[in-house]
Amino acid sequence: MRLAANTFALQLGDKSFDLKPSLRAAFILYERYDGFHNLSRYLAEGSVTTAVDLINATIVDQKAWAAYALAGNAVVRDLLGAKDQLQDFVVILCGANASSTDGPQTGKPVPFDDYFTQLFQIGTGWLGWAPEDVWDATISEIVNAQKGRMEMLKAIFGGGKEEQTADVADKSFADMKADLNAIGDMTNHVRPR
Repeated sequence: MRLAANTFALQLGDKSFDLKPSLRAAFILYERYDGFHNLSRYLAEGSVTTAVDLINATIVDQKAWAAYALAGNAVVRDLLGAKDQLQDFVVILCGANASSTDGPQTGKPVPFDDYFTQLFQIGTGWLGWAPEDVWDATISEIVNAQKGRMEMLKAIFGGGKEEQTADVADKSFADMKADLNAIGDMTNHVRPR
């Protein structure tokens, strides 16, 4: 997954609003609409309520949005005109990467309920983030932070024979790995005479 922008700029008439596809918003909207497919379908059918729900769950500047929404009748027209933008945002919200360069996915599909749980576990367990920080992060941020963490651990501890040989050959991390591996090693390495 490619790192995506932290926010999505939604253009409504002459106003622009930033929407943040946080894990919390994704979870809430997925539950409320019994799936992203329903959320997307209602948007395609022109549901203003669904558009407002999506914006309310993800808007960065609540005050600016409230002032705009209370301004008048152009809001409905602008929301109906923004269906394609909102559909694009739903794709980002659910963690899909339309311009992925990772190639075809070969793993087994995971239900979103399990996916959200895994992302929360990664954020709080693997990454050590506070629960509130995980809920506020985007799916892209969590996945990319985990990839970075895994790369760091591989660089320090090695990821297999090939990588370890490369580390020893160029001495880049070999000494650091030996020192880190020695921490907690209770074996006596002194040879008896």
